Amino acid sequence: MQLEVADVAFHQRLGRLVEKLDDRQFWPALIDLLRRVVHFDNWVVMVFWPAGKPQLIAEIQARTSNDELFKGYLNNVYLLDPFYQFSLGAISPGVYCLDEVAPDHFRETEYFRRYFSVNVLEDEVQFLAPLPAGGTLSVSIGSERRFSPTEIGTLCLYGAWLLPLMRHTLAAQKAVLPPAVSSTAGNDRRIHFEQALRKRSNASLTNREIEIALLILAGHSTKNMARQLGVSPATAKVHRRNLYRKLDISSQSTLFLLIMDEEPDAS
Repeated sequence: MQLEVADVAFHQRLGRLVEKLDDRQFWPALIDLLRRVVHFDNWVVMVFWPAGKPQLIAEIQARTSNDELFKGYLNNVYLLDPFYQFSLGAISPGVYCLDEVAPDHFRETEYFRRYFSVNVLEDEVQFLAPLPAGGTLSVSIGSERRFSPTEIGTLCLYGAWLLPLMRHTLAAQKAVLPPAVSSTAGNDRRIHFEQALRKRSNASLTNREIEIALLILAGHSTKNMARQLGVSPATAKVHRRNLYRKLDISSQSTLFLLIMDEEPDAS
């Protein structure tokens, strides 16, 4: 077998990565390896917990004007993250792209406009590895342009051996502490949104209306909402109309401001 110079360089970087398996420098070394094959503009390593806030493991060091946005993500905005939502299901370890996991109207949401397009930029790919403790390890790379099918395919090839290394490193570093599980853990997301909505309305919101609010904010179309809830599109529209009437709002953007506890623009 004849090796090219590029192959030799790759194996050198892989060797350096393996050397750092039990070291916190594994994550920057991993990112350095990925940058040699795919261009991206930012990265972050987190653990998604189904019953708690994401746990930050490592991140890009160049955060400046977006620091507050990222803090907002860790506090509550993560609840609208399509990758977080996707991680709550029974998923297999793998490399997933934004268009694969996001709802059909995601790029039209306030979450995309106010957070994603500023902090993550235009596109995102994540290496997702479910953990024995119940969470999901996520290595996210964001780009100011769309990732090409070739780039995504290359990342998938790398993922076959990167994902086991990622889980090994996390276990070796003993950096993962699952959040304490309360009796309401399974309903934390619903409770969070329900409380935020009820603060702005004296009306009684039904469980179905809360579900509709979550789906609207995530970027689901009426047809998709109906399919997920097992109702007709007409019924989904009725629930949305009732939700907006009770909250005295008329748009998804205003609903987002209520959830984020911000005052709607006067205009």
